[in-house]
Amino acid sequence: MEARELLFSDYLAETSEKYRGLPAITCEGKTLTFEELAQASNLCSAALIKAGVKKGDRVALWGFNSIPWVISFLGIVNAGGVAVLMNYGLKAADTVALLKSVGASWMIVGPNVITMTDITGAMAVAREAGISRDHIFQDAMLATLGSSEEEIPDPLQVKEVLAQVKAQMDPHDTQVIIFTTGTTSFPKAPQLSSYSILNDAAGAAQIMFPGDDRIEDNSCLALPLFHSYGLTVLFALTGRGSHVFLPMVLKPDQITDLICDNQIGIMASVGAIYSMMAMHPQFDEKVAGRMKYCIVGGGFETPVKMMRLENAYGGAKIINGYGQTECSPIISVASGDDPLELRAVSVGRILPGLDVRIWRKDKGFVPVGEVGEVVVKGYNTMNGYLGLPKEQQAFDEDGWLHTGDLGRLDENNMLYLTGRIKDIIIRSGENISPSDVEKAVLEIPGVREVKVLGAPHRLWGESVEACVVLRDKVLFNVEEVRRMLKAKLSSFKVPSHFFVYPSFPLNENGKLDQRTLKADMLTKLLSINIREEVDSGMKIMSLTLKNQKYSINPACSMTAGLAENLGFGLRQRNRIRLSVEEMMTERVTNAYTESGEITLDVILMPHWLRLRFTDKGKLYRLEDTQNSLSAKIILANVDAYMTQMTADGAAEYCLDYQYEDDFDVNSYLVKNSKL
Repeated sequence: MEARELLFSDYLAETSEKYRGLPAITCEGKTLTFEELAQASNLCSAALIKAGVKKGDRVALWGFNSIPWVISFLGIVNAGGVAVLMNYGLKAADTVALLKSVGASWMIVGPNVITMTDITGAMAVAREAGISRDHIFQDAMLATLGSSEEEIPDPLQVKEVLAQVKAQMDPHDTQVIIFTTGTTSFPKAPQLSSYSILNDAAGAAQIMFPGDDRIEDNSCLALPLFHSYGLTVLFALTGRGSHVFLPMVLKPDQITDLICDNQIGIMASVGAIYSMMAMHPQFDEKVAGRMKYCIVGGGFETPVKMMRLENAYGGAKIINGYGQTECSPIISVASGDDPLELRAVSVGRILPGLDVRIWRKDKGFVPVGEVGEVVVKGYNTMNGYLGLPKEQQAFDEDGWLHTGDLGRLDENNMLYLTGRIKDIIIRSGENISPSDVEKAVLEIPGVREVKVLGAPHRLWGESVEACVVLRDKVLFNVEEVRRMLKAKLSSFKVPSHFFVYPSFPLNENGKLDQRTLKADMLTKLLSINIREEVDSGMKIMSLTLKNQKYSINPACSMTAGLAENLGFGLRQRNRIRLSVEEMMTERVTNAYTESGEITLDVILMPHWLRLRFTDKGKLYRLEDTQNSLSAKIILANVDAYMTQMTADGAAEYCLDYQYEDDFDVNSYLVKNSKL
């Protein structure tokens, strides 16, 4: 792919001409066609120019995903301004600090965590950051310019004003600033251009949707637009003519309904959202089997999880990728034509036209198959970090951008990541500097030392965990500490758990032994997670049994073997096998000959083992049966028994067996998790 010299205004002109009356974006029930999006954006640009926005002025954009947000973004960049994209979940103090750091002189504000309760809160933030009142706009106002006849400006005049501004612009100019957190405590400010973003979007689309000149499918962009990933995927989809549905907030239940109601064929989100949607009670009915592609940002912690999720989505292909804000952000992405076994272990193909290599300090560039740092050169790289000296930039003397990530390439130009050099925690796509959190925790009275570490998390990718050493005889109230931290930090930075140590382990040089500390912390965290899951019932196995006699013996043997593994003595194992055998006999031969399949769930409770049988037959109460020998045997051999109808109309039977006196299920699970 040959990179094109494109401005955002060129993108608007091309898409509005190519797709004209087709729908471009829908959000909160409102839809704009490509032509309407171009017109609204041009009017917004003209209004900003008239208000005084000049080429290079930094204009903060702060709000939830919305059509006014998109119009305002395009309005800023086509007026020659630099769009400074703000996280809508930031606290006021963090927002002020970031605005000051980049010298923002204008602000466009929409609904966010502060303005949702009081718009004056955003005004106070802007004033504290040095932005004057007449330089603050609401995005909804800018998005509705020209909605009444008396407000419609002269089209020729608007065209002339925009043409004058365009003549002064270069596609390589900085037009977007998106904050990212690296190994330093204060966020860096990568500077991106229309050239880097639009070519990155085109390159990614070329790989993800091979052969599709236009994407016919509706798409759902469940990503925050203030992230470079969300912004670039928006242009990748709309640049191919897809109708993008844009959720304002990223709630799995709302996204599930959106997919079902609007025939969504493509979705882009983070792994945590896909996982939470798969657990939705109506997932099979509303989502499974409906989509073609699930584009993932943030990745999966294991290939197995990705493979299982693709199976759950019923035919949709999960498209994994890799990037960072400094690269606009996509560096590699999988193709929809790649087999699952390749997509599950790699992070895709290098974008066409990019030069990506593997580098080692002791060897320089290394051949295919060897591990080293991923370095990038090409159209998608940033214009550098705003305000940082040369020695703190990510580029070397030869112009290679060093990502700080370790990986290898194969002979087909597929990229495989093996680790991170950077000491950051990535929680649901948010980059978190441990030192930011550590600084806030150290301000808590009584805390002497703190070390913040990341831990694998099944939904978020990583969780934030804190290890602390307290001053002598200090009481540590976790809920009070969380309350204090939430006043200082954004919610996603607050640690999930606090682990108290008398002292931290040290190595032979007297320095913190972080490897030992993290291993111990992960063991403690595992114990907590297991205890929480067991308290509510940990389902460790689920089997679907055919409603036939040949299902009985395998089910009995399986449960008896499991009982032995869980420490049950011979007498109790015999009781379990006998009651399961009679339950299956009662189910299969007497009561439910027409009910189809039986589900057997094995559930670990804090003090007993539960075997739960579920089917679609009529509810059958053993204790009400007078003449059933099987029912009498079951009731004589279980410690507790329960029957009930589930919410979806299934009959459910629970057989409970108390563990042996010296058996601790939590300790057992912790021990066996290391096998």
